[in-house]
Amino acid sequence: MTALTLPPARTAPARLLQLDGVLCAAMGLVMAVAAGPVAELLGTDATGVVRAVGIALVVYAVGLVVSSLTRWARAALRAAAIGNLGWEVASLAVAAFADLSTAGRVLVAAQGLAVGALALVQLRAGRR
Repeated sequence: MTALTLPPARTAPARLLQLDGVLCAAMGLVMAVAAGPVAELLGTDATGVVRAVGIALVVYAVGLVVSSLTRWARAALRAAAIGNLGWEVASLAVAAFADLSTAGRVLVAAQGLAVGALALVQLRAGRR
């Protein structure tokens, strides 16, 4: 019988996946647990949407961390980077077109730009 062993997460792609996972989990937990106050801060009454996005982020975070422990971490990093670029575009669209408060628009746009910056770092690391 062959034992399943996972490589240590010492490579840049693995570390970036883990960083992305931790950030997604933190944001997701805040959104899922405090959906009401987060929705209020954003200037919306869509508490259910905020909670659903938070739960989805937590599930996605688990996938990122698990992927970081496999031999496919580099490919997973590229996929995460592309997803993060999509998240950035979607966030900027929400900030521009959704019915949010000014603070909500700024927060959604700022996190979108931060995710986009992470995506660029991920793409660069994935090419090495």
